[in-house]
This record gives sequence, structure tokens and C-alpha cells, in this order.
Amino acid sequence: MRTKPALNGLTFGLISASLLALAACGKAGEDPAVLDSASADVGASDAVVDAGSAGGPVDDGTSAASPAASRLDTAALAERRDPERLLRYYVSAVRTGDWPAAAQAWSLDAEMTPQTLENEFGGARPRLAVGKGDMASAAGSLYYEAPIVVDFGGERPSKRGTIVLRRVNDVPGASANQLNWRIERTSTLTQ
Repeated sequence: MRTKPALNGLTFGLISASLLALAACGKAGEDPAVLDSASADVGASDAVVDAGSAGGPVDDGTSAASPAASRLDTAALAERRDPERLLRYYVSAVRTGDWPAAAQAWSLDAEMTPQTLENEFGGARPRLAVGKGDMASAAGSLYYEAPIVVDFGGERPSKRGTIVLRRVNDVPGASANQLNWRIERTSTLTQ
């Protein structure tokens, strides 16, 4: 089995810089490989462009009377094929400050709570830009690792790093929850 070499610092820096530039100029909606929580293509509604499915925007921002959770693609929590769908859900939940919904995107093993997420983001609603990731498999699990940039809009320094999703690879006896994509971990550093 051939494995990919780890990204060296220069390559990772270039990828992260590109994502940050996209997030800063608001053009992420033009590149379907980038999931951005504040795409220029959907106006000022803080919506996430659903780059992979025909369903359109995940959060169209038009139902002001409904709670933020009703605008989220909650079916993404049962996603088994497209890890980016779960990422779009997570990005949208973070952008709207729906910490309970964002915490649901994490695996149970991560023990992520709404309060932990709110503390991590400092109560801010940052812009998250997630690049196209790579799929890998190991020991009966599928992993999806993608670069991520967290931009706090001048309130705090931006962060960049990776986000890793995992799901059990259709192993007999696996629970329904184990078969769904979930965030396993993130690793970000202040820029």
C-alpha cells in the first residue's frame, strides 16, 4: 500500500495562504472545492454554499423567524458518503453561533460540548474556509483530512491547520452512529 507523503511546511503554508486569501476576498463561492461560511455568491446572509449537492445553499438566511438549527442541513449528521456535507453543516453552525448544533458534528470520543466550542471561538462567529481534503483508510475506518482557516475578522489573529473527519468503513456490527461522518479532531495554529 502506497501512502502519501506528509505535507511539508511550504506546501501547507501555500495551501493555507490560498484559503485565507479566498476567505479574505469573499470569492470562495466561485471555487466548489472551498467551503466558506461567508460566500459572496449568496449575499449578506452568512450562508454556506452547498458545493457538492444539487440541494442549493445549506443556510439561505431567509427564515429570520425560525431558529438557526431549522436552517441547517441536519440530514448531514447521518451522512455516510460525502464528508464535505458534514463540513458544510459544521461551518454553517459555527458561523451562526449555533454551538449545540456544531457540537453534534463531533464524534462522541472527542467529547466536544457547546460550551467548549463557544469558549474556543470566544463567542465570535468566525469565517471558516475549508479546502478540498484527502480520503484515506486505515484499520476499518475512513478518514477525510482537509486544510482549514479560521478568520475572526480582526477581532483575533486567524488560525490555520487541519480538520479530520472519520467514520467506520461498513464494518459488521458497527452502530449507525459509527457509520456516519463525524469530526474527530482539529489542529490549528495562530498565524
